[in-house]
Amino acid sequence: MKSLLSRPWIASVAGLVIMLQSAMLPAETAAQIRMEPTPVIAPDVRELFKMIELERESAVRNLLLRGVKPDSTDERGDTALQVASRMGHLPTVRVLIDAGARINARNKWGDSALMMAAIQGHEPVVRLLRQRGGDINNPGWTALHYAAVAGHANIVKYLLDQGADPNAQSPNGVTALHMAARENKTEALNVLLEYGASPTIRNEKGETPLDWARREEHQAAIEILRRIR
Repeated sequence: MKSLLSRPWIASVAGLVIMLQSAMLPAETAAQIRMEPTPVIAPDVRELFKMIELERESAVRNLLLRGVKPDSTDERGDTALQVASRMGHLPTVRVLIDAGARINARNKWGDSALMMAAIQGHEPVVRLLRQRGGDINNPGWTALHYAAVAGHANIVKYLLDQGADPNAQSPNGVTALHMAARENKTEALNVLLEYGASPTIRNEKGETPLDWARREEHQAAIEILRRIR
């Protein structure tokens, strides 16, 4: 099964993905999750995830008709829909949704299918999940944070057009603007500002998006944020 690191661009934000996941839970809970033993996966469930990986939606449909649950989880704790969404295979995503997969189910780190599709840049999947009830203003980290950190300005704009809160804060006070500034994603930065993202919001450490851009020495992001203060 493909991981977040399987995409060439995602390696540059791998540390951020880990940070995002770890920040969703108290330190003790996160440590406990990392120590959990790998669950035993039934053969038919393992076959389901193999067919998702191979993008064989017909085989996925047949397995579901045979009784495999659409909300089955893999060794990592991701649901079938989350994995298909992360991979960006729209036909498989549609098959799972039609079979009753829960759109807003979360894995143990708090990721939803929509968040996974957003960070990978799969706009057609993002749109389908949203059309079928995907939550864009859930508490904590959101799909907007994930799209912003990866610089997918098209998805950032779509989510904002759908009503995503441009100033939503993570449990540690981070906004999507912080994330775009940290990674020097200037197009996403400009879209967020256009839709009312505040450059003055501080995280729990009292840092603004400009502070993050300065720390990383991202001159382009610094200049954008300086102009709108």
